[in-house]
Amino acid sequence: MTARVLVLVTLLASTPFGAASAAQAPAVTAHATLRVRKVIDGDTITVSGIGTVRLIGVDAPEKAGGYRPSEPYGDEATRFMKSLLDGKLVRLEYDGERKDPYDRTLAYVYLDDGTLANEAIIRAGLAETYRRFTYRLKPQFQAAEKDARDAHRGMWADRRR
Repeated sequence: MTARVLVLVTLLASTPFGAASAAQAPAVTAHATLRVRKVIDGDTITVSGIGTVRLIGVDAPEKAGGYRPSEPYGDEATRFMKSLLDGKLVRLEYDGERKDPYDRTLAYVYLDDGTLANEAIIRAGLAETYRRFTYRLKPQFQAAEKDARDAHRGMWADRRR
């Protein structure tokens, strides 16, 4: 089975959002290497062969867009992700639900060198750990956020939390 077919079969086998817990749906790694087509913002990208991907566990501030101003550090978060991912080859890994209510694929995004983009933006202080849902790497992301806060990086530079 080719890698592209494996990714398609994996996506087709996904459960609807909210139907199964992370414990019921084990993480599955797509072995295909896919290209990032566009960085939409600090927590959303488009990937060839997949479509829109929402980074699991990342809550980045909103960037400026048509009807609203940027949230603090929203444009910086977008620039960070563009420099990290734009046009690069990535590998997606899934954890529990495969789609969110907006039909975006939920994934961890790994670069060829092993860098986990989800964690990198949190560690840079340009996004928070998404706390609402349970996911496998949540403790790792919380540790990265604590590190960013303690070092006063990014959005934590002018906050004394």
